[in-house]
Amino acid sequence: MSDPMDTLDENELDLERFMVVEEDGVIATYETVATFHVDETDEDFIIFAEDDAEEGEELEVLAALYRPEEVVLGDSGLPLLVLDQLESEEQLELVQAVLEDMMEDDEE
Repeated sequence: MSDPMDTLDENELDLERFMVVEEDGVIATYETVATFHVDETDEDFIIFAEDDAEEGEELEVLAALYRPEEVVLGDSGLPLLVLDQLESEEQLELVQAVLEDMMEDDEE
């Protein structure tokens, strides 16, 4: 039997939903919108929204950096991530461009 806090292999990651321990110690669950890796900077980004939004409610979409090699399986069976805030205007612009591309793809 594997330890639930074992680090997950990057190929085993299912980040459809994930958990984060917030600054106040509360565990929050989020739904993944997209993940992507930037080779030039070796950074991994995750775009996500609150998991408990009501149908028809406007979603607040958030973005952060994460480290796939540090993802562990939480007690509930969902991946537990450590998120880092976006640090630069370039990172924010990159996330905005990815979201715009996704919205354009949805319209087609």
